[in-house]
Amino acid sequence: MTSSATTTGQNAIAAVDVFKMSSRRWPCLVLGAIVGIAFAALYQYSTTPTYQSRIEILIGQRSSELAISGTMSNAHASGDVIHEDQLATHMQLLMSRRIIGNAFKGSNLKEIASISKAISEGQNPVDFIIEHLEVVRGGEGSAENAMVLSATYIDPSPNDAAVILGALFESYQEYVESHSKNTSEEAAKLIDSARIENEIELVQADKEYRAFIQSVPALLEGERVRDIHKNRLDTLETELNEVRARFVEAKSRLSVIKTYLDKNGDEVVDDMDNLALLSQKETERLKLFLDVSRGGTQSEAFAAEQPVRAEAARTQYNRLLDLLQKQQTLIDLYGGNHPLIEVNRLEIKVIQDFIAANAPAEAASTVKKLDGKGMLSTFTRLLQNDVAEFEIREKLLVEKSSLELIAAKEVENSFLEGNAKKAKLLRAQARYDEVIRRLQELNLAGSYAGFSTDLLASPEPPSSPNWPKLPIVAVIGLLAGLFLGAAVGLTAELLDSTFQDVDDLEATLGAAAVAHVPRFDFRNLKIPGPDKTVLSRSLVVAHCPRSSEAEVYRVARTSLLIKLTGNAHIVLMMTSPHPGDGKSTTISNLAISFAQTGRRVLLIDSDLRRPVIASLFGVEGKLGLADVLQRKCELSKAVSKTEVSNLFVMTHGTDTSVPAELLQSNLMRQVIQAARKSFDVVLIDAPPLLAVADPAIVAPMVDGVVITVRVCKNGRRPVERSIKILREIGVTPIAVVVNGVDRKRVASYGYGHQRPEEYGYVAQYHRKYAAKEPPSVDVEHAQPHRNEVIL
Repeated sequence: MTSSATTTGQNAIAAVDVFKMSSRRWPCLVLGAIVGIAFAALYQYSTTPTYQSRIEILIGQRSSELAISGTMSNAHASGDVIHEDQLATHMQLLMSRRIIGNAFKGSNLKEIASISKAISEGQNPVDFIIEHLEVVRGGEGSAENAMVLSATYIDPSPNDAAVILGALFESYQEYVESHSKNTSEEAAKLIDSARIENEIELVQADKEYRAFIQSVPALLEGERVRDIHKNRLDTLETELNEVRARFVEAKSRLSVIKTYLDKNGDEVVDDMDNLALLSQKETERLKLFLDVSRGGTQSEAFAAEQPVRAEAARTQYNRLLDLLQKQQTLIDLYGGNHPLIEVNRLEIKVIQDFIAANAPAEAASTVKKLDGKGMLSTFTRLLQNDVAEFEIREKLLVEKSSLELIAAKEVENSFLEGNAKKAKLLRAQARYDEVIRRLQELNLAGSYAGFSTDLLASPEPPSSPNWPKLPIVAVIGLLAGLFLGAAVGLTAELLDSTFQDVDDLEATLGAAAVAHVPRFDFRNLKIPGPDKTVLSRSLVVAHCPRSSEAEVYRVARTSLLIKLTGNAHIVLMMTSPHPGDGKSTTISNLAISFAQTGRRVLLIDSDLRRPVIASLFGVEGKLGLADVLQRKCELSKAVSKTEVSNLFVMTHGTDTSVPAELLQSNLMRQVIQAARKSFDVVLIDAPPLLAVADPAIVAPMVDGVVITVRVCKNGRRPVERSIKILREIGVTPIAVVVNGVDRKRVASYGYGHQRPEEYGYVAQYHRKYAAKEPPSVDVEHAQPHRNEVIL
């Protein structure tokens, strides 16, 4: 609930038109401005004036080199370079309790009126001065980074302000000078002492690190360490992996050959099948072994002595080896009986026969032939020897690798210890550098040894008060008053329940305002022959058809005809939020305006509770709407003629205790349909929406609903409740007539701030365009022709 209320309030504030609100609530703004200026004047003449005295101090560093080397060179003897943090230190020093307390000791500040008054009130004089003292640094504009301190003090007496500020500067300067005597020697001693201590620590750390480097079995290559044991370990690991690979290969080949031999046993196997188990590399190794074992005459060297035969034998022999390898590959791929394998075997036999036919005679007589099985057995013994050798080499390499690993771990541990010693050395160096840097930025007392404080602007009594200043106070008072007036105006605007303008009313009702009917002054209304007519004086359209008041109703008539273009017969109902809004007078004048166009018009009084149509038109109205709805008479007998030509009325008829029930009957709809057929325009005067339920019953039966609103009487909420009633039954009003507009009082209701050209053209231009009345009017002959009632 709170959130909803807050949202509604925010929407209301956002909906406020600032310009229109200002034009409506300008008295609040004027009153606020007057009150603000009055308070400003009262403050100006009731406030005790205060005066501000000001000094400027130039801060310079005369011995910036002293903090580094303990001596001062000519280049820095008059130096003016100073860091921002040091300037901030001077600011804090000038406002410190110690400087202000010393100022009281060397002067008679306690006798000054303002300080004496503060002491009598129980306030600390030091706190009192700090409260009125302000210190800033830098200059103005392009000199904002100048090494200057500006101090100001505010006091009711201009002379006292200058005196207090002068005493504070003297105390500050005395403190700075008193700490500049022995600071140079103390700084030099501190620097020498720190240098000696840190140098000893650095030398000791450097010696320890160098001794360690010499003891470690490793070589340094810049920032990198060359570990011999680790390099050896890497080499051994590589060799060990190679031996293990060859060891596994030899064992696997030996296993294959043994499996083959065990499978065949004593069976006779072709030599080529035995040789097919050997790879080219193994065959070449076996050839080398056979050449060495047979001697010179049985080797290839013997065959080489016969160039032609040896070359042919070697070519055929290599070809034979290739075919044997190819045979083994084909067997693995296709099995033992594949045609390709048979072709390969025939080619092998042909080459074998060729080799046998072309063998050297000498060699044939001396060489002992070694068959395939023997060659396979020989190679098996070679593999067994290889396996035994690789096994021994693996064992030796593993033992040696373990020893190198232990040695490498020791080097690694030593390297970590060396890093710790090196880190210790670096920390010692960092401490030394930090001490030197800290000594360059000495503490508070030591820093002042090299600073100069020159007074650029002496404290002088100001000629004019610092506060209050009349222009500033007046502007502040005016702004505060305007703000107050705006706040009051906004509050009144938000609490105002009336409509702000025409747009506000139209947006609320969802319909356009077709007329603004002014408040009539019937006493001054000139009616021709008032004693010869039964029409009420309020029917100005009939009495004064050329008046500006009648023109307003004609404007409304035209607007309604435009909105209902296309309807041959029009049925309209007029209602209002509350009784007394002038709806009956408005619809009666509107009916006369329609009749003046030559249309047959029927005005029905459906207000069966408080009827007024009969009295307005001066008809008896014995029979009317209630009688028709109760079936006591026919429709034609309930319609009465009026003095206005083409205008007929159906009064309320006989009083009834059940008006709502009669209007809600189906016969009411039949009455409206019958009237629509017989008349061009049917206007129904309905009761107020908020008073009874009758208008909500009749509204769905008509072509359009027109609402009459008296804005000076009805606020926003009654109108909103009225439109809600219509919307609940699915009816939207087609037009709004604003009634009883009083140009003198309407501003107080928040409505009517319209420009002359908005809805006010009738009164403004009527005197130029209105038709002239005849010089003399015969009332009897001017009476409208009474038409017969034809239904």
